[in-house]
Amino acid sequence: MPTSIGLDIGGTNISAVICDDNGNIIYSCTRKSDYYGDQYLKNIEEIIENIIRESNADICGIGIGVPGTVDYNTGNVIVCPAFNWKNVQLRAFIEQKFGIGTFVDNDVNVWTLAEKYLGVAKEYDDFVMLTIGTGIGCGLYLGGKLYRGHSFEAGEIGYLPLSIEAYKETFSENKFGFFESKASASAASRIYRELTNRNIDCKEIFLQAKQGDKIAEKVVRDVYRYLGLGLSSIFCILNPQIVVVGGGMAEEGIDFLNELTRNIKRLIPLDVKLSLTQTKKYGGAVGSALSFFYGKDSKETKQTNLQFI
Repeated sequence: MPTSIGLDIGGTNISAVICDDNGNIIYSCTRKSDYYGDQYLKNIEEIIENIIRESNADICGIGIGVPGTVDYNTGNVIVCPAFNWKNVQLRAFIEQKFGIGTFVDNDVNVWTLAEKYLGVAKEYDDFVMLTIGTGIGCGLYLGGKLYRGHSFEAGEIGYLPLSIEAYKETFSENKFGFFESKASASAASRIYRELTNRNIDCKEIFLQAKQGDKIAEKVVRDVYRYLGLGLSSIFCILNPQIVVVGGGMAEEGIDFLNELTRNIKRLIPLDVKLSLTQTKKYGGAVGSALSFFYGKDSKETKQTNLQFI
């Protein structure tokens, strides 16, 4: 049975799995991205070493999803703001270390594949995968295949300048963009801290808002409004059949989805359909593992009756 390692490298955590070409998880683990501070390559290398040693699986490939712009043909990470990476030859590094064929792509692209193969988007040929966590990104599955853009930057919606306020700041490829500086989980924490001098995470801010904290209520309300602006733009430009939402903020569940839908419908009179991801915690890692088998030819759709757990 062919198996591959999949790594979902996030700004906060790295999730890793071994799975077969049907997406069945054989082994899984999670570690903090900054386990070795800013020595991210050392961390990635050690995670793979541990997986190979502990699993005793017959590994035929490695797939890695990175939160940044990636040339999937070469495995070169062009830029990754979360790690301050620029032109990191990640595929070459991993293949040299382990002698195993490796496929590297944007983290949301590989999660998009997982959602297509195993999740809520099985029946759709035109959908968007939106992730809201440390930053904001999206994968575009259009016309039955992943769309990456001519320079692999399609879906970098974190840079969307959704207000004339964006002109007051300077955004570069090594800095988070305007949209994610207003509506991501890390943005919510930063804004709340600036207003209260209290350092709490996004999940706690949503909880505080439900309990009547007026400042938390304002932060959450503004997050919804900016998300409404960004998603309205997606629906207007792409007219997808559905937008699938994942990431830490999506863990707020159906109430989050309903409020997000309400904010979008206040802005546009178009067909709006949203769903929470079905692939959840290890979706990105499984997508990375599957990308080794299917990522190069994204027109190929893995037909499966699996239910992701």
